[in-house]
Amino acid sequence: MFCVANISLESFEECNKKISINTLADYRVIYERYKGSYRDLSTNWCDFQEKYQQYITNETLLIERTYDDPSITHIDECLYDLCITAPQDCALENIYTLIGGKFAAYHFKGTVDQIYTAYQSIFNVWLPKSGFEIDDRYGFDIYRKIDCNTMYMEIDFCIPIQ
Repeated sequence: MFCVANISLESFEECNKKISINTLADYRVIYERYKGSYRDLSTNWCDFQEKYQQYITNETLLIERTYDDPSITHIDECLYDLCITAPQDCALENIYTLIGGKFAAYHFKGTVDQIYTAYQSIFNVWLPKSGFEIDDRYGFDIYRKIDCNTMYMEIDFCIPIQ
């Protein structure tokens, strides 16, 4: 299990400023599923993008769907899907549809080491006080900006709500 000691969670107000409620469309994506540590994400993302580079354009979204909380799942047993939005004419077998609907999108701006704390703030501070409930769809993250040199990222953490 992965656990960060002495983290400082955001207040509800701080977290709420970074969240917008959106209705998202379905996304048709090319994906690959991985099992292992989330620490391998950057390497796996590079390999994934290289493998599917012919399908990547300026309009392509990089989407990640994680299934496990590393604070309760063994760190090497976490499941996640790396995805890119697929062109309509793409006939690959590894395509599925991420179901859209109502989402709380937390607009994260920071470095990799701040992601765990942001997620803990969303689920332990914001969600219980927000008036929303998580529904049975899986959430996903949309990468908006990545600086591989500094590991600065801008990501929308999309939490399915009702």
